[in-house]
Order: sequence, then C-alpha cells, then structure tokens
Amino acid sequence: MSSTITGLAMDTQQLAQLKTDSQRRPYEAAKAAATQFEALFLQQMMKSMREAGGDSVFFNTNAMKTYTEMFDQQMSSELASKGIGLADRLFAQLQQKP
Repeated sequence: MSSTITGLAMDTQQLAQLKTDSQRRPYEAAKAAATQFEALFLQQMMKSMREAGGDSVFFNTNAMKTYTEMFDQQMSSELASKGIGLADRLFAQLQQKP
C-alpha cells in the first residue's frame, strides 16, 4: 500500500490508476483512496500550521518554500502510511451499504 501513497492523488497518473483499480478491485481501491485522502488532509493541515506560524526572515525564499512543500508532502505520506485513524474511519464509511 505504501507504493500507492508515495504518489498521492495529486499525481494524475496515480489518480487514473486508482480509477482503473476501483473497477477491478473495489475493496483495495477504496482502502487506497481513504489513505490518500488522509495524506492529503495531513498535508493541508501541515501547510495551515506553517502559515499560522508566520514568515521567517531567514527562510523566506522561493527555494525554501519549494523544499518546505516537498518536505510536508513527504511527511504527510509517511504519517498516512502509518495512519492516524482518519483513513480507517473513512474506509468504514465507504464500506457501509445505503
């Protein structure tokens, strides 16, 4: 599952693969989608926390912003692969029959 998380849904190829998998293996695709959502949620949360801290005079360059975004994306992927519980709850909701 961690190979699916590495790309996240922000990658259009990973998103297309997830759509294809959802038709062949809906259980695994739902699990992967829930985990990717958790990673995306964590990344947005980290971005909001950084913005709330304000800008630093020493690290306010375009290069540093790029590296920080890349770091946040990698950290959110790692955290989501271990899980904080959000993906499990979302997956349970996806599995419920209407």
